[in-house]
Amino acid sequence: MTRTQGLVRLVGVGLIIVLLGACGASRADKAGGAAGQKPRVLTMASGGGDPAELDGFVKEVARLSSGTIRIQVAYRWRAGQATAEPGLINDIKAGKADLGWAGSRAWDSVGVTSLRALHAPLLIDSYALQQRVVQSPLVADMLRGLSPLGLVGLGVLPGPMRKPVGISKPLVAHADYAGLRIGVQQSLVANETMRALGARPVWFPGTGAIDGFDGIEQQISSIDGNRYDKVGKYVTANVNLWPRPLVIFTSNKVFDSLSPDQRRAIQQAVANVIPAQTRSLRHDEQNATENLCRRTATFQTASPRELTALRTAVQPVYAMLARDPQTKKFLDAIAAMGKDVAAEAAPNCHGVQQTAEQAAGASTSSPLDGVYRVTTTAKDLLAAGTPAGDVVPENYGTSTFVFDRGRFASTQEDKQACTWGYGTFAVKGNRVEWSFTDGGGIAPNNALNKPGEFFVFGWSLYRDTLTLTAVPGAVSPEPTRAKPWQRISTTPSSRYLSKRCPPPGNALPR
Repeated sequence: MTRTQGLVRLVGVGLIIVLLGACGASRADKAGGAAGQKPRVLTMASGGGDPAELDGFVKEVARLSSGTIRIQVAYRWRAGQATAEPGLINDIKAGKADLGWAGSRAWDSVGVTSLRALHAPLLIDSYALQQRVVQSPLVADMLRGLSPLGLVGLGVLPGPMRKPVGISKPLVAHADYAGLRIGVQQSLVANETMRALGARPVWFPGTGAIDGFDGIEQQISSIDGNRYDKVGKYVTANVNLWPRPLVIFTSNKVFDSLSPDQRRAIQQAVANVIPAQTRSLRHDEQNATENLCRRTATFQTASPRELTALRTAVQPVYAMLARDPQTKKFLDAIAAMGKDVAAEAAPNCHGVQQTAEQAAGASTSSPLDGVYRVTTTAKDLLAAGTPAGDVVPENYGTSTFVFDRGRFASTQEDKQACTWGYGTFAVKGNRVEWSFTDGGGIAPNNALNKPGEFFVFGWSLYRDTLTLTAVPGAVSPEPTRAKPWQRISTTPSSRYLSKRCPPPGNALPR
C-alpha cells in the first residue's frame, strides 16, 4: 500500500475523486449545508495526481462556506498530453469543469503574460521567497490578466521547486547545457531559458517518458514518483530553476453564479492554506530526496561561480520579459522581496537513515516473522483518515505480508488491482522500519511502491493480531494502518502470496 505518488496515464477528462474533509462530509454538509441549503458541487480539473496539492484547499472551502460548497477534484485531466495545462485552461473557458488549476508557466501559451514573473529563471529560488510572493498584493495584480479570457483568478498556491536533471551527464555549469536536448513542460519562458543556456527545449507531458533527452527540468517528488532516476541520475540540488505555482481559477459564469459569501470563501481558502502548503512541499521534497538517496540518483552542487555564470547566461530572458512594463514591475518587486530571505539548504543525502537491510543485517530473525493478512474497503481507508485521493484500488482489498529474517514480500489484490512489493525490514523496539526494493503489478492508478520508499510504524502483536500505528515525523501510510493484521502462519512462506501477481522469486530468503 502506498501514497498515490505516480500518475495515471489516461486519455480523456480524468479520474474524479470527491474530497469532503478529513473523514467525509462536514457537520454542515451532513445537515444539507448552512441553514438547510443544498450544497453546491463544483468540479475542479487538475492535471496532477497528488491529492496533497489540493486537499487542504478543498477542506478549507468546505469549512469557510459552511458546507454550501463541495469540490470534486478530477485528477489527471488531459493526462499524457504535452499541452495539458493550456488545454485545461480552455476547458474551463468552455465550461467542461467549474474550477481548475494550471501552473503559472502555462498561461503565456494562451495569451496571459501577467504571471510570467512567477517562473522567471533563478528568481524565486526558495520556498520561503515563494510563500512571501504568493501572499503579497502582487498576486491580485497578476490575476487580473485572466480577465480578457473570461476567467477569474482566485489565488495562487505555492508549488514545488524545479531542478535540472542530467541524463547524459550532470547539468551544473553553463557549458554543460550546450547542444543538449532538454525536456521542459509547457512553458514559453522555459523555452527561452534553455535556448539562452545553449540547449534545445522540447515539451513533454507530465509523467511522460524521458528516454531520448539529455536532461529535463523537474521537481524531486516527481523524479522519485515517476522513477525518472532510472534514466536521469544527476540532480543539481542547489539550482532552483523556477517553482511551479498553482494558479486557481474559474470562469466568469461560475463565479457570478456563486453568492458573495461563497466567492469570499473560495478566495480566502487559497490564502489560508498557503503556509500549510509550503510546509507540505518541503516535507514531500525531503521524503523524495531520501528515497532517491537510497537508490542510484546522485546530487550535484553548483559552485558560487557556476551559479553566477548561470544567472548571467539567462539575462537575455530577463531582457525579453522586461519589455513588458508590468512584468518588469513584478520582477523588480520579487527581487526586492528576496533580498532579506535567507538561503535554504539544498537537498542532500547527509544523515539519510540506513535502509532496513543495512540496519538489520543478513538472516536476522525477528518477533514479527510470519505471514499476515488483512482485508479492507474504501470505507475503511476513509475512516482511518486516508486522504480521499489515496483511496484507490491499489490501496484496499486483500493484502498479505510475509516477514522473514529481515526481508519481506507483499501482495494486494481486488477486482481492479493486483500489486506486489518486496524489500527489507528491521524491528527496533516498538518500531518497525520497511525499506522497499521494488514494486509492481496491475495498478490502474500507478499507485505502486517505489524502490527506496522508507516507512516507519509503531507495532504491537497480541494473540496473532498485529496493530500498526503512526510514528510522529515518519512516513506511516494510513492505508497500511486502517485495520489490524491477522497472523495466519508463524512460518514465513511465499505460498500465501497472491498467485495472480506474485513478487519476484528472490524477494524472500531461500
